[in-house]
Amino acid sequence: MLRRIALSTLSTAALFATGDALHQDVVQEAPYGSWRSPITAEAATRGMVVFSEVQVAGEKLYWLEGRPEEDGRVALVSWSPEEGEKDLLPKNYSPRTRVYEYGGGVFIRAGERLYFVDSEDQQIHSINPDGTVNQITFYPGARFADGCAHPDGLSLFYLMEDQQERILHSIVQIDLASGAVTKLASGNDFYSNPRISKDGQQLAYLTWNQPNMPWDGTELWVYNLVSGESRLVAGGLSESIADPKWSEDNQLIYISDRSDWWNLYRDGSLESIWAVEGEWALPQWWMARSLVGFSTDGMVGSYVQNGLHVFAKISHDGEATPLQLPYTCIKSLSVEGSVMAMIASSPSDPSSIVLYNLSTGELKVVKSACKECFDDSLISQPIAVEFPTAGDRTAHGFYYPPCNPHFRGTPSEKPPLLVHAHGGPTGHFSPLYSPNILYWTSRGFAVMVVNYGGSTGYGRPYRDRLKGEWGVVDVDDCTHAALYCVEQGLADPDRLAIEGGSAGGFTTLAALAFRSIFHVGADHFGVSDMVTMNLDTHKFEARYQDHLVGPYPEAHDLYIERSPLYHTHQITRPIIIFQGAEDKIVPPSQSDAIYASLLAQQIPTAYFLYEGEGHGFRKQQNLQKTLEAQHYFFAKALGLPIPNNLPLIDIQNAR
Repeated sequence: MLRRIALSTLSTAALFATGDALHQDVVQEAPYGSWRSPITAEAATRGMVVFSEVQVAGEKLYWLEGRPEEDGRVALVSWSPEEGEKDLLPKNYSPRTRVYEYGGGVFIRAGERLYFVDSEDQQIHSINPDGTVNQITFYPGARFADGCAHPDGLSLFYLMEDQQERILHSIVQIDLASGAVTKLASGNDFYSNPRISKDGQQLAYLTWNQPNMPWDGTELWVYNLVSGESRLVAGGLSESIADPKWSEDNQLIYISDRSDWWNLYRDGSLESIWAVEGEWALPQWWMARSLVGFSTDGMVGSYVQNGLHVFAKISHDGEATPLQLPYTCIKSLSVEGSVMAMIASSPSDPSSIVLYNLSTGELKVVKSACKECFDDSLISQPIAVEFPTAGDRTAHGFYYPPCNPHFRGTPSEKPPLLVHAHGGPTGHFSPLYSPNILYWTSRGFAVMVVNYGGSTGYGRPYRDRLKGEWGVVDVDDCTHAALYCVEQGLADPDRLAIEGGSAGGFTTLAALAFRSIFHVGADHFGVSDMVTMNLDTHKFEARYQDHLVGPYPEAHDLYIERSPLYHTHQITRPIIIFQGAEDKIVPPSQSDAIYASLLAQQIPTAYFLYEGEGHGFRKQQNLQKTLEAQHYFFAKALGLPIPNNLPLIDIQNAR
């Protein structure tokens, strides 16, 4: 069942009242952080699948489904009203692309065939109507991603990453009869989004060069397949273009942030199709993630406004109409005719494959990510918070109050607070159904997820706050988020924790090294040394820190000043570390180094290195172990009771 929710920024008094109202069916008074909960680490990670890349085709749906209980294997799934749900590939296939390491754009549909990139060989394969699989490309050392098919069905267009000698990227055309690969655009550092026009004569694509990331500045080009000529449509060093696509009448529509918001534009016009203080694009960490598509009556989709996903449809003449749908976070969206398919969630609704009929207003949940959802009474409803931060500015976040119908805290105390710093750092958090968050809130923790300066969804000036200030603005905002919760009576000043993954792991380490507000931290595959990270990461992010910190080696001293590894003598609080041994984005050497330094400084610490895991964990046993170990470690550090069912962990330098 779908539950409609409303999130709003509330006054201080209302925030506390909202949290307190969740405990009106109290049966027992107990200290915050000690509540018993049916949301165990096993329950929070068992049976949960991870959806990505939904596509609608007539009455059929296709999507990718990551399965932690199958050691993180990815399945390609189809669904139709007549056939129901079925896996399209045997278990020896796991569709996934590693282009730019983050991947995305794994499969496409062309007529009666599907084409996908397999994780093992990174080559393109086809699924034929009879279910058989054929390999299309045989290009040694290449990876493919983010493709489209020519309308005549004779060729494909893909982004290719050639790793034979040095890593080179290009837009290529692939002949389906021979598998021959022809380069159409090359010479720049990065490419993405090859999209063929409906008449098959023009190919649009994006390109950019270091040190830019795609949200800094990109160019939109169109290659004429008839004449062989190319033309620049839009973009530049300081204008980010995203998600180009062709309408049925061969109009090129794209997204630009030239107004400081990622809005929709039409080729040949400098005026936005519909001006809105919201963002119709997501930062391009993963390819082929779209929030908008063409419908029978115009365009329809979702834009991000103040961290929340909002829906609207735009008619052919540019008139916009809001759509009232009960979702706050959209991961992928696809439109065909009068049907919109999406991967959607809200704080009350788990990530789901959803169909929405634009003509009838019918909403259908095709599949939920969890087999058994938690009782509504255990679901903490987040409140959007705008709080003061350094430099007389404000920052944003979402506060999840403690929530368990069988317990309430003692009147003389406030709950322990877990501050979460998202990754990226160019990214954002939208409120969603998160078993990980509910694990903590159902035990009497409050959770504050911070969309610190640098986050998307709040316009380009907010996104640019982090330029030259990584390790400062993000740390300030997470620190002030905790202080705000303390000042409003929403958190115990003596029990403040912080966690984060990747860039959020860096923020966690930096907050513990350079601030004194937090009492414990959990670093998930975070950056500890900016200097070696600059020299030992993948091509996509090799110059990212030029914008975030400064050009290297000119800014070498600043890299040292901002790197937690060189300041562990200032760390006094316990830190637990989690790392994937196969991580190519933040290599294990980053976690190895900070762990060794913490040991030498006699700081209580624990380190979990998972074989077979990369940047983010996919296996159910590792997801469960991580949650249990972090709970045990936090309970020891904050002086909370340790549940009997938590496995013991080895804490070095324990006090």
